[in-house]
Amino acid sequence: MNAMAIFCIVLLAVSSLLILGIVFFSFLKWIKKNYYPTWKFPDYISVGYAEYLYHKYIKKDLQAWLDKQ
Repeated sequence: MNAMAIFCIVLLAVSSLLILGIVFFSFLKWIKKNYYPTWKFPDYISVGYAEYLYHKYIKKDLQAWLDKQ
């Protein structure tokens, strides 16, 4: 196999993954629209809430792990 064939195979694989991702998330959106139209799911997480979760859970675990070392 030459370099051009390998490049084409990699490009085909990446584009196939992107197409499959679009189909999968479109299907999830269709399910949400038809079966759960009033369900509110956050599309993002706020920075403040992420910092709160970090300090509440991750920082304690990291400190406990570092104390063991």
